[in-house]
Amino acid sequence: MSLLNQPRDDTQVRTITEAEFPAWERAAALGFGEHTTEARQIQVRGTTEISRTIGAFHNNRIVGTTSAHTFQITIPGCVVPIAYVDWVSVLPTHRRRGILTRMTKHQLADFHERGEAIAGLTATESSIYERFGYGIASWAEHWKIRREHSEMTVAPNIEGHTQFADPLEARAIWPEIYDSVSPSRLGMFDYTEQWWDAFASDPEHWREGGSKLFHVVYQTSNGPEGIVSYRIRKRTEVVVILLLGTTVEAERMLWRHCFGVDLMDSISASNRPTDDPLPWMLAAPRRLERSVRDSLWIRLIDVTNALSSRSYSHDCRLVLRVRDRLCDWNDRRFDFETSVTGAVCKSTTRSPDIVLSVSDLASVYLGGTTLATLQRAGRIEERKTGSVRNFDRAFVTQQYPWTPEF
Repeated sequence: MSLLNQPRDDTQVRTITEAEFPAWERAAALGFGEHTTEARQIQVRGTTEISRTIGAFHNNRIVGTTSAHTFQITIPGCVVPIAYVDWVSVLPTHRRRGILTRMTKHQLADFHERGEAIAGLTATESSIYERFGYGIASWAEHWKIRREHSEMTVAPNIEGHTQFADPLEARAIWPEIYDSVSPSRLGMFDYTEQWWDAFASDPEHWREGGSKLFHVVYQTSNGPEGIVSYRIRKRTEVVVILLLGTTVEAERMLWRHCFGVDLMDSISASNRPTDDPLPWMLAAPRRLERSVRDSLWIRLIDVTNALSSRSYSHDCRLVLRVRDRLCDWNDRRFDFETSVTGAVCKSTTRSPDIVLSVSDLASVYLGGTTLATLQRAGRIEERKTGSVRNFDRAFVTQQYPWTPEF
């Protein structure tokens, strides 16, 4: 290894101060190949928790950034805290020096000291985070369909109607709809008021060449039951940013609105759940262009607390050997027992039934995949026959996890 690529001992990793935030945000923007503006700094500051914001300092300049948001996430059986990691970047001038590793270790230790059992993120590059113990916990579909192929098979319900909402109205309706759905949908966060403020303000750097947001509400005699926010791109494409309903009918009517916008050639949507019913509502589902990519990555900071927190679908008792090279309190064998009343997870010296990494355990935590799939991929080791089957029976869920983003 050349001296240029060796870790630099003179780089300091620590929590930033309020006064250092403007320089931190400029460094984060540069790390993503962007320039910042005063308006952008104001918007980012509104959703940033300074006490959870870390900088890597070299010669008194910020060369690496990361931060975390305090959210709640829906897991099987309950809602628990999650540290959502954001703004992870290292300046191109300082990469391959171990700065990202140092920031991540610092951050994981902070999460553990706070008593947080789970962390999460969405990855700009999918090859980075597994080595830090994160695993793909959910997948999302990305869609595009020509307008002439968007006919739906079921006639609309005339009891409700759609109507446009201005940004202030949408700001009030979105949390109401979202909070009605999130407790029953695995993987959903409880976005804070600051995040809804940011969404409603529709900052220009979020638009990616599209128009300002249009908001349309599905309304019945019971009040709003769904809402969609979308942009128009190049005057030819409806780009759905977020669409959510408290009923299937609400979502059907909102899609019908998007498919019916005049003068558009196509409709696209990103980050849709993999079990979304829309493809089954289309008369020509083959015409829906679909691609799948990783969505939410999960990191189990405290395996004992994480496994003890969720509910399970079947009774089982297994010994898991979890490998975790960054969090030594997880790098051990666990006696893991589930029942209808909950789960117990504790350290043991018994021989393991299953050997797996903490990242693979994270991937199955929300039910987004099965241990049998990871076994076929050669990622885990079954020491006792039947253990993987019993594990999957306990972890199975009735829906796939989904984390809406905006």
